Amino acid sequence: MLNNLRYTVRSREIVDLISALKNDALILSPYFQRNLVWREGHKKDFIDTILNGYPFPQIFLARGPIDIETMKASTCVVDGQQRLNSIREFVNDKFDVKGKKFSQLSIEEKTEFLKYEVAVIDFDLNADDNRLKDIFHRLNRTYYALSGIEKIASEFSSSQFLLTARVLCERFDGEENADDIELTDLFDDSDGVVESEQGQIDNQFHIDPALGPEIQKWIKERSDGAFCQLVSKGEVFTTYESSRKVPLMFVLNIMSTHHAGYYNRNAQVKSMLEQFNNQYDAADGLIEKLNVTADHIRDIIPVTGSMWWNKANLFTLIVEIMNKDGALKAADLARENLINFAKDVPKDYQLAAREAVNNKAERLLRARYVADLI
Repeated sequence: MLNNLRYTVRSREIVDLISALKNDALILSPYFQRNLVWREGHKKDFIDTILNGYPFPQIFLARGPIDIETMKASTCVVDGQQRLNSIREFVNDKFDVKGKKFSQLSIEEKTEFLKYEVAVIDFDLNADDNRLKDIFHRLNRTYYALSGIEKIASEFSSSQFLLTARVLCERFDGEENADDIELTDLFDDSDGVVESEQGQIDNQFHIDPALGPEIQKWIKERSDGAFCQLVSKGEVFTTYESSRKVPLMFVLNIMSTHHAGYYNRNAQVKSMLEQFNNQYDAADGLIEKLNVTADHIRDIIPVTGSMWWNKANLFTLIVEIMNKDGALKAADLARENLINFAKDVPKDYQLAAREAVNNKAERLLRARYVADLI
């Protein structure tokens, strides 16, 4: 078969890549993937490799078409997210290497770091080209294994059921994490943050363009609601769990339990994704119901650090509030019940919230207690 995939092999200086990240011209987390996040030890080892001038494997980028009106092009990372993120965090003083943060390096050391040339393979692919996801899958089979939810998210990327779950736990405003994209002045601490002159690009790689404009509009209009804000709390999931799509599986199980009742582990998720692959008429109603549920939870979970922010307990609380269809006890009474329960948790509940928490029997036991409390 004729190979008509166009790509170029070249090198780019780190300063060029950092600038592209800052201006959102280079997307670390395109629609088809959310890769692993390295732990700090991995990041430090990698940065030390650069500081020593040693080479590291090439990164893979996909360059989309040029917008003739704005004269801007959009690019996404196909493979190399961890390395680029580590570079970005080091430049922004998020961690040190051998006792020195980036700002503590000499001007010569900073210059050498920023002039380091990274081997880059640039694919000339549009965001809706199926080969983009195929390349991603092949690279990931080679370098690391995806988790179960990462495989599901990739396999069912256009499923209406999955898209609804993503609306409920992900942002779709086209911005990376704000804390990570601020590029500090590299040589003069007094100047603070360098502001972008180009501004943010409405980058086509954030949402799968194959979904069509109507679905893309639907996603954007419903994202970042009350429920999304609730599960985005640092109280619920760690940064690492978020990077591994744990919140997405959490929400998929809430949705599946709402339709199928309690079950073992993730047993019903895939069947729901298949059943509602092309059409999910309950989407808007479910999103609204979960946003209302989030408002109830904010009213009745008493304090930061409460046992009810634990994932297993929160899962049960969410499902049982949904099952009540709004027929909850008064917020003050429900809050008091939850506080008193936390002071003297029954032994069987303690066990069901600590061991085998995702088994059906344990979920049902917690549900009986919670239903009575609220």
